[in-house]
Amino acid sequence: MLWAALSLHIFSVVIWLGSLCFLSAILYPVLEVEKQSGSEVNEHLHRRLMPFLWLSLWTIGITGVALYIFLPDFIYGREFETWLIPVHGKIVLFIFIIIFSMRTNRIYAMYRKAKTNSERAQYLLIIARTIRITILIGIVTVLLAAWEAISTM
Repeated sequence: MLWAALSLHIFSVVIWLGSLCFLSAILYPVLEVEKQSGSEVNEHLHRRLMPFLWLSLWTIGITGVALYIFLPDFIYGREFETWLIPVHGKIVLFIFIIIFSMRTNRIYAMYRKAKTNSERAQYLLIIARTIRITILIGIVTVLLAAWEAISTM
């Protein structure tokens, strides 16, 4: 059970972080160079990619809770240990990731309602900046996971 939850957890993190990196490093720069911030390709990619991003976040959250509760090292009422510092740091950062993801969705809804290409370009810049911040938080979270793995050995 733990192995399956850990595998799903890691796979979801890779999908989520990889999708955000694709948006930030490939799609948005291409759209900016091509001056097509309101293109059909952008709409289509977002419509297809967003469910995967949210599914990945839900899977990360659910498997993360399962791993936290069913981890062999975790015993209720046990004295606080140093490996719990990165665990709690990951929980806090995951909450920030959810907040920034919700903000990105809200800005994207405004982007879709924008009438002019200049408005759309401005919203696209805000979305790209928010995604870059989310990627940074995700990388810090992965580093905390590495710290946790090292400290439990």
